[in-house]
Formats: sequence, structure tokens, C-alpha cells
Amino acid sequence: MPALNADDRLQAFFDLCPDLACIRDRDGYFQELNGVWEQVSGWSLPELRSRSWWDFIHPDDVEMTWELEQQSAEHPPRCPLQYKHRFLCKNGSYRWLTWRWSPPREGICLGIARDVTERQWRGSSDYRNTVREAVKLRDRAIEASTVGIVIADATLPDMPLIYVNPAFERITGYSAAEVLGTNCRFLQGEENQQPVLDDLRAAIKAGESCTVILRNYRKDGKFFWNELAISPIYDDRGILTHFVGVQSDVSDRIQAEQALRREKHKSDRLLLNILPETIAEQLKEARGTLAEQYSNTAILFADLVGFTPFSAQMQPLELVSILNDIFSRFDRLAEKHGVEKIKTIGDAYLAAGGLPIPREDSLEAIANMALEMPDEIQKFNDSTGQNLQLRIGIETGVVVAGVIGIKKFIYDLWGDTVNTASRMESQGQPGKIQVTERVARLLPKKYILERRGIISIKGKGRMTTYWLIGSQ
Repeated sequence: MPALNADDRLQAFFDLCPDLACIRDRDGYFQELNGVWEQVSGWSLPELRSRSWWDFIHPDDVEMTWELEQQSAEHPPRCPLQYKHRFLCKNGSYRWLTWRWSPPREGICLGIARDVTERQWRGSSDYRNTVREAVKLRDRAIEASTVGIVIADATLPDMPLIYVNPAFERITGYSAAEVLGTNCRFLQGEENQQPVLDDLRAAIKAGESCTVILRNYRKDGKFFWNELAISPIYDDRGILTHFVGVQSDVSDRIQAEQALRREKHKSDRLLLNILPETIAEQLKEARGTLAEQYSNTAILFADLVGFTPFSAQMQPLELVSILNDIFSRFDRLAEKHGVEKIKTIGDAYLAAGGLPIPREDSLEAIANMALEMPDEIQKFNDSTGQNLQLRIGIETGVVVAGVIGIKKFIYDLWGDTVNTASRMESQGQPGKIQVTERVARLLPKKYILERRGIISIKGKGRMTTYWLIGSQ
């Protein structure tokens, strides 16, 4: 390999030098610069070469630098000339550079500079004053904080508290003198088996951050909800030294959330008393139209026979009490057989099977409920001395069910099947269950049916109907 000439060796030195290297002529212009200059100053190398280096020196440092340069020129030192000054960067800031210059030869000097800005700043009185002021501000902020702040020593057994701020004292009622040197678990009282404590202990063991809400007790024994967030502190060697805890009394928030949940539960229960569960969920989520078609449904209409003249003999409140007793009995039957109560209309009761959740045995469910309804009326009569009877009608087929409108929601049914079931009831007989020929055909053999015959049904014409008598 051929030997490098002097210029190549100098260039290799420039390229490898981690500091700012340069060659400057007698007029103060840079002749050579390495790439570190661009990183430190932000100037490009052509920009640095285009101006005298005196243009880059801080005005307050020019005179000192000029005097040192002149002394070196008049009395060349045996060792490199060294000094420090501020150098202008392209963004307008200054960096502190320490210089080592070779004695000039033929008007040429070789120099190496090191950026000592951070060291210069940290060693300055301004820096020390800034740090002292920052510490004061930090301490004031901690003392003025409305959240409790504690510091525990993780290097000592049981991690005792070594600092608590005034807010901790206000929240817990304990003074710093009472708690320093102890573990803060005393706030738990006898509730040391809370599930969230497992998360807290695991985080402490792993040296990780964690946030939990604990049931804690003040010095006076009063309970409060404590939201505790812990963060680990590690030293430069990666050793866990402390935990900082920030705690807040969130009792008001927790109580408000609990009250909100109770009210939501009440409103959900109220909504489910008005609408089927699936429809209520759709309504809460506002998912498109709330009306659907169901192809396999069974509709039941029931009416109290002679209730109008009967009701004329009593006070309105007494009448409502009787209807509530009767319809509550029907509601329990609907729940027993998995039938959806739709609504009451005066002294009439409407129920449906197979919606909003479809089921294959919807007609059987409605038939079973219908067969038990007269028994409930008889129990009511026996207990009250009344002599009420029911008229019931059943039809099966396609209906549309859902909620329409924007106020006072009600789940309702529409379709010819609903109208026919209503006619089966209204043109039936007291104490009997009238069904259409379709219902008679689809009911299983275990049900006892009696053909009524062909009758004229309002709005439908002549129809063959049956009486549902019972089941085997």
C-alpha cells in the first residue's frame, strides 16, 4: 500500500477527529474544516469559509481573544495557545468553545475546539441560582398541591415513608410526625384483603407504576375512597431507590358514580317494564328502524266480559285496583310461558308469542297461557266475591312489531293477524277461547279443540272457527 502524502494524512485526521478541527489563515478565514462544525454550529462549511472567524465570536469575547492572539504572535509559546469564548451559531445562539491553537507558521494556524456549553452553563452561578429557584418552586408546588404526595424509601425494610406533603395531612388527618418512618398501609385499617391490593403489591414487587382505588380510613376513623398512583424512582445504576405516591380523596366521585349506576339501573328496569329487552337495547343505541316483521307469531286478545257496567258501580281508584290485580296475574302467566305482554287497552289484554325473539313453539306458549287465564279469573272471583268472565281470541301468522314516533314510546303490533285475533275475541263467547282454523290446524294433537262452525267475522267475511277447550 503506497504511503499517504501530508495532505491526505491531514485530511484523514480531520475526518476522524471528534472535535471541531480547522485551519485558519493570517486574515482570520477558515481554510479547512471538518464535518463536526456543521453539526455544532448549524453553518455549512462554505458559509463558515466565506466570513472571517471574527464575525462569529461573541462581541464581549472579541477583545480578550484579540489580546491573546496578539501576545501569541509577538511571543510564540512553546505549547499550544488555549482560551475559551462564545461562537455564533446559525440559529442566533452561542456555543462555548475551548480552543487549542498551534503556533502560527507562515501565517497558518491549526486549531481544535471542543463544545463545552453544557459544562460552562452547569458551572455558572446563573445555573446554580436557576437550580435553587427551581427547587424552591418545586417544593412550593408540592406544598400547595391539593393531592397528597408521599415518598417511600424502597431501600429500607417495609419501605417507610420519608416525606408527606401538607395535603396528605389534610386528607388523612395524620401529621408528618405521626407517619414518617412507617409504611402507609395503616390507612387500610382492617380492610387489608381488598382485591386491588394484589395489583398494588405486584407493582411494588416488580418496581412498576400502578394506580388503584382503595378503601381507606382517616385518623378519626371515617372512611374515604383513596385513589393512589405510585411511580418507582431508579438511580443512575438502575437500582430502585424510592416510590412516589400521589393520592386523592375521590369519595365524592365514587359516590356520584354509584348513585349514577343506581339511577341507571332504575331507568333500565323502568324501560324494560315498557319495552322488550332487545327493543330497549336498540332504542338506547339508536340503531336504525325499530320495527321488524315476524313470520311465526301467535297473538292473544283477552277481554273482561261485562266489565263496563260492572265498573260503573265503583269508584275509579277501586276500579284501577281491580284491574291491576287481574292484569298482574296475567303478567305472571306471560312471564311463566315466555310470552311478551304488549299492552292493556281499558279492560282488554294483548300478548304475543314469538317476538321480539322468535321461537318455534310460540303458538303452544300462547295456547298454554290462554288455558290458564280463566283459572286466574276464577281465583280472583273466589277471593273477591265477583263473577267476572273472560273472552279470549287467538290467531297466528305474520305481524310487524316495533316502536314508532319520537315520544312516549310503546311497543306495538300491526297486521292482519292482529286484527283477526281481535275479532276472535270480540265475536267469541264468555268463558271461551276462540281460535281460527289456521290455529286449530297448527296446534299439536295434545290440544282439545271443538269446531264452532262457520260464522261471519266483521271485516273478514265467513270463517270457520274453533273453541280451544284444553290439553291432554
